[in-house]
Amino acid sequence: MKQKHSLPELLQKSAQALPPQRPGRFRPLLPLFMAMAEKGHTAGSMADFLIEQREVLPVQRRSAAKSIRNLLARHCS
Repeated sequence: MKQKHSLPELLQKSAQALPPQRPGRFRPLLPLFMAMAEKGHTAGSMADFLIEQREVLPVQRRSAAKSIRNLLARHCS
């Protein structure tokens, strides 16, 4: 026999089951990225900026640009 659970119970159980997710590497730089995006910069140029600041290795440019693009997509409309 199947047990029936209400939707609020299931949501509460699923929220407790998930471990806290680690913050993204570039999350603290979100205000900077948002300001740069408003001025017309692309995720690639933001990644280039991070390379110049020695925050990212040149071989990681593509990955950094993708992470920045995803971060902006999550937090900007």
